[in-house]
Amino acid sequence: MTACSLLVLAAAAVACAVVVSPAAAGPYLCPWRTVAHVDDPFIQSLGKWAVEQSGAGLAFDKVESARAQGVGECTSMTRNYDLVIDASNRAGAGDDKYRAGVFVTYMTQPQKLLFFERIHA
Repeated sequence: MTACSLLVLAAAAVACAVVVSPAAAGPYLCPWRTVAHVDDPFIQSLGKWAVEQSGAGLAFDKVESARAQGVGECTSMTRNYDLVIDASNRAGAGDDKYRAGVFVTYMTQPQKLLFFERIHA
């Protein structure tokens, strides 16, 4: 073999070694996108559900802002939602903002609350 052939073989071996299959890398996450119509009933119901699931004894007021991220193919209906929620304690002593992460897989399983935390001003 010539030196040129060996160099081509070495380059091909290196190229094959750095390719990682999508299955080994975990689920593909699409870029986060701002939800344009935060007043959509689906988004509001996700926020209400997140407050109820948190067990924090809060009363849901509204989802103030939301972002969505596709999981898998960017056109799939599986999404992560990042919600900023206005909620108040049941005694009515002031409103606070909370951030919730919700994972939704349409038509195959119910959503999951990933996190729920108070946003400190």
